[in-house]
Parts: sequence; structure tokens; C-alpha cells
Amino acid sequence: MTTYKEIFGKYVKNYSSDPSSDIEGQVWYNSTTGVFKSQVLTAAVWASGGNMGTARNFLASAGTQTAGLGFGGRVATTNQSATEEYDGSTWTGGGNLGTARYLFAGAGTQTAGLGFGGITTVNVANTEEYDGSAWTGGGNLGTARQGPGGAGTQTAGLAFGGYTTALTTATEEYDGSTWTGGGNMGTARYILAVGGAGTQTSALGFGGKTTVVVANTEEYDGSAWTAGGNLNTGRRLFAGAGTQTAALAAGGEATSTSFVTNTEEYNGTSWTNSTPLATGRQGLAGAGTQTAGLAFGGVITGPTLSNATEEFTGATLTTETITTS
Repeated sequence: MTTYKEIFGKYVKNYSSDPSSDIEGQVWYNSTTGVFKSQVLTAAVWASGGNMGTARNFLASAGTQTAGLGFGGRVATTNQSATEEYDGSTWTGGGNLGTARYLFAGAGTQTAGLGFGGITTVNVANTEEYDGSAWTGGGNLGTARQGPGGAGTQTAGLAFGGYTTALTTATEEYDGSTWTGGGNMGTARYILAVGGAGTQTSALGFGGKTTVVVANTEEYDGSAWTAGGNLNTGRRLFAGAGTQTAALAAGGEATSTSFVTNTEEYNGTSWTNSTPLATGRQGLAGAGTQTAGLAFGGVITGPTLSNATEEFTGATLTTETITTS
């Protein structure tokens, strides 16, 4: 019979307590408990969370999986100003936006959020800041736009791309009071990932639409955009989350008749397919990280809006006892 050493070139190590290990498949013997153990990779999974109070699409978002923020958006032909806060299981009402709008960007946290751009009946430049209970006006964007990408924090925000009277590559940086111009994107586009990914000096712009849905990814270093790896599925109006080197993309619209469930994870170089959403939808929002993400709201098909929330848990290494069963 083939031995472990013949297969892997080394003996099974003996430990009195489980070692710290991040190597999938590593095997050891725990002499205290008298059992063999191994590091096993548990697959990523989406699970149902608490429903939003108001089903809507084209909303903005901020925060984390256990402290999320969803605000604005659209219900049928009515612009929304309502804000909802998520605690990891339940959504509750927060303070209303000063300007009801949709197709805009969000950034920051549940208690220090930022909302900017979007549409009322026209494109707007309005910026609003959230303190955990109320929104107050901030400095206006230099260029009013709909469908921009967003990233960063309330005092170090980033707006990029979008549509003015035409598609734009313009990037703007926020310091907590004023927006100033940054480096232009390589590809003009709008309705990118909702929820975005990254910070003002380490951001990610991915997907969206030019005249067609695109898969392009670009990385921002605080002054210039450079090309990254393309999404496997080009899409617009989808949920984004995470950082420049650990991002998450979920759902969205691949074509005008295809609302996808596809989930992808970015490692700073390339995107890989992951566990899909339970429900395909577009116009949804995202928050959190690559290992603890959040997707909520959107439209399922035709005029049917969703108030569903899904929570993402990334693949994790766990220690398990080896048995003969």
C-alpha cells in the first residue's frame, strides 16, 4: 500500500496541539487527542439575510456585512430618499437623504457614509454625508453625473466614470469637503459595480457599459489608472465589494434580457468564478469584503423589484479530524 511519504515526499508530523496552518491538505497527528487532522478548504457560499424594508433598485450602498447601509434608489418611477441600516440580520430605517435620487455612488461606513452624483430628473452633482442618523450636504462634484463608480471613505472618497451628456473618464477625489480632479480612467463607462472596491489611493473600477456591456478592470493608485484582469462575465448594474487586491462582483445584467447570478473574486491580477447568487438580478447594491460580502435589492425580471439580502462567506480553511468513514 502506498504511504503518505511516498505520495508527498515527507512524513506526517507529530504535534501535541494543532499547529497554525494555511496550507490546504496539510496533514498532522495530534498526540494529545490521538487523531490525525488536516486543513480542508470549505467552499464559498451565499446565504439568505434579512429582507430590506423597501424593495428597490439603482440604490447606493456603504459599510460591511454586519453594519451595512442602503440608500436612495428607485421604485417604479419614484425616486427614493429612504436609508436603511443592516446589523447582520435585520434592516431598520435611518435618516432620509436630502435629495431623492438613483444611479449614484456610495462609499464609507454605516456611521460615516457618503453619497454622490446620480439622477433626480437630471444628472446631479450633490454630495451628502451620513453620521449614522442624518444626512447633511457636502461639497458638490465638479461634474454632475449618473452611474459613476465609487470607493473610499467619507473623508477620502473617489468618484470615477459615469455619464454627463456623454460617457466620461473623469475621476474626482474628495477630502471631506471638496472634490478635486484625479487621473482619468482608460475606458469611459458608466453603471459600474455598485458598492465598488478599494480606497481613494488603491481603488478598483470594473464592468459597466460603454455602448455595450464590458468586462474591463482598472486599478487606481491615487493618481493614475492602469489595466487589470478582465471579468469573466462582462456586466453592468451589479454588486461590488472588497479591496483592490481582494474584490467581489455579483449579479448584474450581462445583456438586456440576462440578469445573472455569476459571482467572481479578484486577487489583484485576475478574476475567478465563485459560488453564484441564489437569485439573478440587476440594479442591486453591494457592501463588505471578499470574505464577508453583502448583496441586496435590485430587480429580478421586468418590473419585479427585490428586497432580498444575500450574505457571502468566502472559501475558508478549517481544521478537521480525519476518519475512516
